[in-house]
Amino acid sequence: MARCDACKERFLLKGLNRRLAIPEYRAMVGIWPWIPVRVCDACLEAHERDFLDRLRLLAPQVLENDEPIVAPVCLACGAVASSGGWHEASKWLDAAGRPVRRARFHLCGRHAGAVYIDGIVVSSNFSSAERLAEALDELPAAGADLLERVEGWRPGEAAGPAGATHFKSDLSRDAAAAEAIRFWQEAPAGLEAKAAWMGPVRKDYRMRYRLDLVRNYSDGRRESLILVRTGPAEWTTYTMSAIP
Repeated sequence: MARCDACKERFLLKGLNRRLAIPEYRAMVGIWPWIPVRVCDACLEAHERDFLDRLRLLAPQVLENDEPIVAPVCLACGAVASSGGWHEASKWLDAAGRPVRRARFHLCGRHAGAVYIDGIVVSSNFSSAERLAEALDELPAAGADLLERVEGWRPGEAAGPAGATHFKSDLSRDAAAAEAIRFWQEAPAGLEAKAAWMGPVRKDYRMRYRLDLVRNYSDGRRESLILVRTGPAEWTTYTMSAIP
C-alpha cells in the first residue's frame, strides 16, 4: 500500500498517479531537485491545477533572471510527459534562431507552436509578422500618464524616451508587426544573441506593457526595438541602444 501525497489516504501503488510536486524557485533552476509525488484520482485535478498555477507564477521570474527550467515540464499546460516529444525553447537565440545560453524551457508537442504563455515570449516561433503579432495582441494599452511616469515621455509631445531613435507612432497592428519582424529576422555582423520579452524589466516596476526585441553583439553593444500599444489600435515603435 502507498499513500496519496495530497490527501494521505492509502491506495495500491498502481492506483496512484505519478506527478511532480508543486515547484519552488530553487527546484526550477536546478539548485534543488524536482520531487516526484503520487496523487490519487480524486486529488489529481486539484493537484494539476495548483501545479500549473505555481509554474506560471514562477516561470517568468526564472527566465527573467536568465535561469533554466531544468525539468521537461510544459509551461502551457503543466504536463510532465509529452507523447509528441518535447520542444526545447530558449529566452536567447543565436543569429540562426537556435537556443543559446542558460534560460531554456520546454513545451509539449501540443503547445510547441505557442508564441506567448502567461508572461513568457516564445520568440523561436516568430516565423512571420502574423505570428509575432500574436504576441502584440497580449499587450495592454499604455496610457500617456503611465508612459510619462515610467519612461519620461508622452505620446504626441515627445519622440519616445531620452535616447530613443527611429521613432514611429500611430502605426497599425500589422504595420508594427512588419516593423518588428524585419528587426527580428535581420542578422547584423557581430550579432551574438537575441531575445524577446515583455518589458520594461525594472526592479522598481512590475507591470509589463511593451514588447522588447533585444540584440546583443559580441563587442558588448545592445540594441532594442521597443513596441508599445498606445491605444486600442495604435502602436509606437522606437529603438534604444546601449554601448559599454
